[in-house]
Amino acid sequence: MADLLPSAELEFRILLLPPISRGTHLDGPALHARRLVELWKVEGNDDIPLVQAFRLLEAPTVEGAIWRALYMGDSDEPDSGTSWQFPSLEELLPELRQLSWQAMLDGTLAVEAIKGVRGKWRRSVLPAELPRLAPDWELSRLCLDKRDEFIDVRVRRPPAEPVKKSWRNLPSQKELNGAMDEIAGDYPQGARPSFKEVWGKLKERWPDFPRDPARKAIKDYAPQLRVRRGYHPSTKSSRT
Repeated sequence: MADLLPSAELEFRILLLPPISRGTHLDGPALHARRLVELWKVEGNDDIPLVQAFRLLEAPTVEGAIWRALYMGDSDEPDSGTSWQFPSLEELLPELRQLSWQAMLDGTLAVEAIKGVRGKWRRSVLPAELPRLAPDWELSRLCLDKRDEFIDVRVRRPPAEPVKKSWRNLPSQKELNGAMDEIAGDYPQGARPSFKEVWGKLKERWPDFPRDPARKAIKDYAPQLRVRRGYHPSTKSSRT
């Protein structure tokens, strides 16, 4: 988990960067983008709260934001001095956030969060879930119609290659119990979702979760969701 860098500290660090000569460096925005990415970088596969998801963007993406901010200024020319005059972090932030959100929608950045304000367990938020949500950047939350759908949202770079888990060690009983309580809370009393539907919700938390342990988890921790003999599962029972 990467630490948050206060905005004031980030701005101060950026102000301390040495000027870039326009005569020496025609590609000043590219150089400045690389400096910014190095300044606020997140190590390895660490995650970062949604509010600073821009720290996971690559240098070429940040460079594009810098160019757009330069040409959106009041003057006809992006800069007329001997040194490049770059936009502040505050000026760049709307563009950086838009680019961060697009990266999440594309699956370039992975998102994890706690479902609802009463949830306890973090799970992956799939790219397919994101288009109907709106980011609350300052609170690191994802909202649906002004309601907090996910809280404590964190973002990370996905691993270079899919990591295959060994299921010799399943999640702890406490983790499974908490997950099943949360899944059961998605359904009204008396609902009977299909096993496949509940299993899919477990796999959102732990991809490739095996079938037999999923059946046991339902039996042990949420027996009210089991489909009794002679009954058909309710396919539209999940709360929205």
